[in-house]
Amino acid sequence: MKVLEINSLSKEEGFIYYINRYKGTAILEILSEQVSVPLSFTIETSPFGKKTIQIGSLPNTLNYPVTPIVTSLRNFIVEMDKSGVLPQT
Repeated sequence: MKVLEINSLSKEEGFIYYINRYKGTAILEILSEQVSVPLSFTIETSPFGKKTIQIGSLPNTLNYPVTPIVTSLRNFIVEMDKSGVLPQT
């Protein structure tokens, strides 16, 4: 299982400045097949700078365990955040 990319990313409006909500489409490679799934996630920054990523619900149609998918998505989002690719507005 591999996350190839997250595209069509947009940031949702929010009133709490330390919580950022995003929506997009994740392109996953599952068992040599590319699958496109809708994705929503939240990045919350603590007062000490630690970031917590929450992944929204994934479709039940995926024929793969959810835990490795969520772990791979979190790692991919962390790298996107570090490189500054996530939309700011």
